[in-house]
Amino acid sequence: MTGNTYGIILGAGSRETLVRGNTVIGNPAIQVSISHPGVPAVDILNLAPQGQTTFERNVCLTAVNAPCPVLPPGRGRD
Repeated sequence: MTGNTYGIILGAGSRETLVRGNTVIGNPAIQVSISHPGVPAVDILNLAPQGQTTFERNVCLTAVNAPCPVLPPGRGRD
């Protein structure tokens, strides 16, 4: 997922959710970042209660309340 205000968003009512095998990079889109620099956006936003979401094998650059593994060299960060 790329080019969205939020790539993956889990609302406060989310329960027993599995987020697996996603590549979520570049959220918000560059147009949103330039046009609306005050928009706080991330690749994964998890608003679910603690312990209700399981994250496995996802790749992202920014996240709130979610693990965000560092991309290896050659995968868009170097």
